[in-house]
Formats: sequence, C-alpha cells, structure tokens
Amino acid sequence: MRKIIKKIMLVGLLMVSINGLAQSSPVSVNTNDSNAKTVKNVEAGFDGLIAASYGSKAFGINVGGPSLKYKFTKNFKVGVGAFPSLLIMDDKAQPRLAVSPIVEYKHFMLITPYYGYNTKNKQIWTFGLGYKFF
Repeated sequence: MRKIIKKIMLVGLLMVSINGLAQSSPVSVNTNDSNAKTVKNVEAGFDGLIAASYGSKAFGINVGGPSLKYKFTKNFKVGVGAFPSLLIMDDKAQPRLAVSPIVEYKHFMLITPYYGYNTKNKQIWTFGLGYKFF
C-alpha cells in the first residue's frame, strides 16, 4: 500500500513539475524557411472538472487535479491525471486520491480512476464521465 501511495505522490510531483516546464517553454519546430513556429501539443495543468464514476462496488465523486494531456486536435485530448475524490464504498465515504487515464472531447471527459486497494486487498477501479468547466 505504501508503494502505491509513493508512486501516486511521485506522479503528482512529476505532473506539477512538467506543468511548470510546459507553461514556460513551448516546443519550437524549425521549418525550411528559417522561421520558428511554435507548436504546443502537450498540455499540463489543473483541470476544473467534476466527475462521477462507478465500479468495483464503489462510487466516486471526482474533482479536477493535475493532468498531463496530448492534444490531437483542438477538441480531442488524451492523457493522465490525478483526481482528489470522495469514494463511497461499503456504506462509508472516505477521501481518496485517484489516478486515471483521460479521454477528453470538448468539455466532456471519460475517466477510469484507480484508487488503490481496499481492506480486502482488492484493487478499486471505476469508470466515469466528467464535465470540464474551464
């Protein structure tokens, strides 16, 4: 359990570090005509989203956290993020941090949060939908 928590914390720190780098230095691509063209296909930051997910006999209410995404088009992005969540399982609500792959189209997101292990040593995975406000 401690190894998973350490990995989650490491991913969070890595994402915050990448966020600082991505916002301060866009990628430059040199073209044949000697003009530098700025291309920013990698997006890192905090998502303003709310989502609900269900699975593994658990229900999660997720809010936006740090994320790292690759922008395929203006409206379609794929990446990974960390979501502070309220996990409701076995008639108990507890705060948990979830790590999830993200598929985003316009303001809607598909997420698959992973919460770690429960008390019976089973992995907790859920599947959900979210809405990004900004």
